[in-house]
Order: sequence, then structure tokens, then C-alpha cells
Amino acid sequence: MNKAVCSFFDGSLIVEGREDAVEKVDFSFDRLEENPGSGEVHKAILQMMEYRDGKRTTFDFVLDINATDFRKKVFVELMKVGFGETVSYGELARRIGNPKGARAIGNAMNHNPCMIVVPCHRVIGSNGSLVGFAGGLELKQRLLDLEK
Repeated sequence: MNKAVCSFFDGSLIVEGREDAVEKVDFSFDRLEENPGSGEVHKAILQMMEYRDGKRTTFDFVLDINATDFRKKVFVELMKVGFGETVSYGELARRIGNPKGARAIGNAMNHNPCMIVVPCHRVIGSNGSLVGFAGGLELKQRLLDLEK
């Protein structure tokens, strides 16, 4: 497994995958030793650092996400939510043709292997509140603030 690490806020961002595709982007609250990785993983870590520094709003490295068809459908729709935008769980459910599927959307996002790239931090409660984020609500708020 090819792995790259960079500092990210008060912790580290970890990108993993093969030479030809990124399979995982995760956050650690620990400061890990930085590593540039290689291939698409290296390309991804460079883009993630640009994002962190406010110099990038989209990503163009190759992703290969291992997920069920339903989760992939959710992730693809979620990747259409633009930089600085937010969407509710219910709205995302409507967009994929499952208007009563807000809970299923939340469950799919619990299995998101590529945080930030598949921007589950942009999904909020129907009342505008911050809810449910694997990296914690403080990190979710920091990501949303970065995108303002």
C-alpha cells in the first residue's frame, strides 16, 4: 500500500492507495511523520495541502473507492456539492431519488473512505446544524470555515 502523510490543522492527513489510484483519505489527531508517497497518492497529498492552504477548491487525482452500489451513488452525488456549499441529508436523499432515505445517506457517509474528497463535511442537518462527522464536529466546522 502506497501511503502519504501531511500535517493538517492540528493533526495529519493520510492518503493511501496504489500507484494508479487513491483508495483512502483519512484524518488523524496525531502528528505523524510526513511522507510524500508516490504516483496518484503523491498527486493527492499535494492537492490536499493546496486545499488546506486555501489554494485549491477541486481535486483531479484518480479515486478508486471500494463500496456498495448504493454508497457509490451517494458518494458520486455528494461530490457534486461544490466548494463552500452545504446540503442536508434529506436533500441529498432526494437528489439520488430516495426522498425518505436521509438515514441511509448518513449510514453511507459513515463508510466514506475518502474524507474531504467525498465531502461529507458539507452535509448538515435540515435545520442547518452541524451533525455527524467521523472527524468530529470541530474538524467539520474548520473545514466549512476554510471553504467560506
